[in-house]
Amino acid sequence: MTTAKMTAVKTRGISILLVDDHPVVRQGYRRVLEHQDDFSVVAEADNAANAYRAFKAHGPDVVVMDISMPGASGLEAIRNIRARDADARILVFSMHSEAAQVKAAFGAGAPASSPRAASRPS
Repeated sequence: MTTAKMTAVKTRGISILLVDDHPVVRQGYRRVLEHQDDFSVVAEADNAANAYRAFKAHGPDVVVMDISMPGASGLEAIRNIRARDADARILVFSMHSEAAQVKAAFGAGAPASSPRAASRPS
């Protein structure tokens, strides 16, 4: 079963679409972002198709995208979003930090990528 939150939200500052197949990850991003004065999460999606629908419906300023999702990947969502809006701002957060995955994200049209997990200093 797939879900997408596509409710109308009054935006303030930078509007954000969160895309990740793990609800706990989306909830974590939302909690962090919504405690900032300049950010507003306007929609969430759990797969590539819902990401594209939410992008069309909400036109967010920024998309925070996971690339590893069941079905069509985040790379496909990036391609579809960039085909609709060549200037779309997409930030890829992923557990994959290998050069091939990062290169694939850039090749799909993502202008920025960052590994989801950060190592703690010793």
